[in-house]
Amino acid sequence: MLKKALIANALSCLLFGILFLTKTDAAYTFIGEPPVMALRILGIGLIINGVHLGYVSSQKQPSRNVIFYFIIGDIIWVLVTLVLLAMGLWITTSLGIIFAIWIAVFVGLCGALQWCFAPVN
Repeated sequence: MLKKALIANALSCLLFGILFLTKTDAAYTFIGEPPVMALRILGIGLIINGVHLGYVSSQKQPSRNVIFYFIIGDIIWVLVTLVLLAMGLWITTSLGIIFAIWIAVFVGLCGALQWCFAPVN
């Protein structure tokens, strides 16, 4: 189950990272009013994270510390999303808000699964 959670998280990161880098204007319009440069930087970070998640998912026995690193990243993603929504910043369109909530739920679920199935080492 850990491997599946890592792969799902990796695919999500890669998908949104590529989207934010290659379709920045469309993402901007869909989300609301995020800084364009922030979307591009986020895209690069998500791609790097997605590649790292993919690599770790291919390991027979990934390190517990590395899994916790990803869990912390997932927690930060969820919290930042909630703060942005609560403050009405950057994510301002109706569809953007709905999508951001669904993505935060998905990311939180990935983090929870990674927590539950993290190695004991």
